[in-house]
Amino acid sequence: MGLLVACSAHAQMELNCAQLDELQRLRGVGPALAARIVQARTQRPFADWDDFERRVAGVGPRTAEALSLQGLRIGGRSYGMHRAAGGGSPASPEGPPSTCPRSPEPAAPARAVAPRPSRVPAPQDYPVLPGLSAPR
Repeated sequence: MGLLVACSAHAQMELNCAQLDELQRLRGVGPALAARIVQARTQRPFADWDDFERRVAGVGPRTAEALSLQGLRIGGRSYGMHRAAGGGSPASPEGPPSTCPRSPEPAAPARAVAPRPSRVPAPQDYPVLPGLSAPR
């Protein structure tokens, strides 16, 4: 009898670009943690995993590793890669350069312009309204 092992491929998600709803799709990230992540990121992008662990309450090495195994990346690196690549130093205050793809600027909606009348109507062109119009 053989064992059936199910492996699921996780798409990579850049932490510095992920939206609130995308973060909540990760196992172990609920609304409160997702909100803390987004709030910390608004101050500046996360430089690396150590910076992420320091700045977001409730995230330690085990949580960071679990999120990384689900495809979460910081600066394109999985958890542990930053140390192997010589990281682990204090994060720079400005954070890493943004790796988020820029969405195109939304085009300004076309404004409908009413056509100008060719001429201004003469008073006799207006209808006579009983009780409201002056006698002619």
